[in-house]
Amino acid sequence: MIFSILSNGGLAIIGIYVFYQIYRFYAFYFRIPATPLQAYKRKEGASWALISGSSGGIGYATAHHLLSLGFGVIIFAHEEILQAEARLRKDFPNGNIKAFSFNCMTASISDIENLVQQVKSLTITILVNNVGSIPQTHPAMRPFADFDPTTGIDDTISLNAGFMTHLTRLMVPYLKANASPRSLILNLSSASYVGLPYMALYSATKAYIIGLSVSNNREFRVLGIPIDVLAIVPGDVHSMNNRLGVTPGSPSAIQFAGHVVGRVDEAVRREMSVVVPYWKHALEMAILEWLPESVRVREMTKVVVGKRDAWAREYKTL
Repeated sequence: MIFSILSNGGLAIIGIYVFYQIYRFYAFYFRIPATPLQAYKRKEGASWALISGSSGGIGYATAHHLLSLGFGVIIFAHEEILQAEARLRKDFPNGNIKAFSFNCMTASISDIENLVQQVKSLTITILVNNVGSIPQTHPAMRPFADFDPTTGIDDTISLNAGFMTHLTRLMVPYLKANASPRSLILNLSSASYVGLPYMALYSATKAYIIGLSVSNNREFRVLGIPIDVLAIVPGDVHSMNNRLGVTPGSPSAIQFAGHVVGRVDEAVRREMSVVVPYWKHALEMAILEWLPESVRVREMTKVVVGKRDAWAREYKTL
C-alpha cells in the first residue's frame, strides 16, 4: 500500500510538506523585523514595560533591549537593583528608567497591590513576568522526597508561580486600558517544564506558567481583550545565576533576550501561545521529543547532574 501511495504523488506531497516546515522554521527564526513590538508602543508619549526579577540575567537583558527600542522600563528585584539601574542609565542616559527593590518571594497580596498602585500612573503596555529561580538551600537539585518543605516547596511555588499570577491579575485592567493598539504579557517559563529529575518543583512551576499563559491568551481572544500573552520557553542560557554546567553553545542572556524581542510579532501573527525564541533550543527540544523515553530520561539526567555537581564544587571552594 505504501508504494501505491508514493507512486500516486504521495512522495511529492511529503516533499512539499517538509519544505513548507523548513520555510516556516526559517521565517520564524531568521526573518527579524527591523523595529519589533510597534503594536505595543504608543504614537504619542512614553510606553512602559514592567519587568520582574530584572537586576540581572534575562530580565535585565530584556530591559536593555526594550530601552533600545524606545520603551521606558520599570525594573524591580530583591537584590542589586540600584546597580542594574546604574548600568542601564550608563547605556541609555536619555532613557525612561525607574527601579525599586521588591521581594517577590515573600510578597503578600497587599504588597503586590501596593506595587501596582505605585506604577499604575505610567502607561504600561508590556508586562514581563521574568522572576523565578530555585530558592532551595544547597543542594538546590535533589530528590523530591528530600526537598526542604519551606525553601524547596513553598518558596519555589511563591516565587515562580504565585507572585506572577497575582501581579498579572492586577495588571490586566491597566494593560487593557493602555493598549495602543495592543498590550503584551511575556511569561518566562523554561524547557524544564517537560519534567526534570531532581528539579520537580521548578519543573512543575514552569509547566504551570505555560498553562496559565495559554489559558489567558485564549480567554482574552474570546473576550476581545487587546492583550497578547506568550509563554517564553528558554533552554540553557548563560547568566550569573546559571553560569555553571551550562550546555556548550548556549546563548548569553543579552543574546537570548534579543531573540525574545525579535520573535514576538511573528508569534502573535501565527496565534501562538508558547514560544521557544532561540532556534537551537527549538531543535534541541524537537530532538528530545523524538527520543525513546529511556534515552530522554538518561540525557536529561546527565544535564541536571552535571549542573548539580558543578555547583557542589563551587560551594566546596567557598
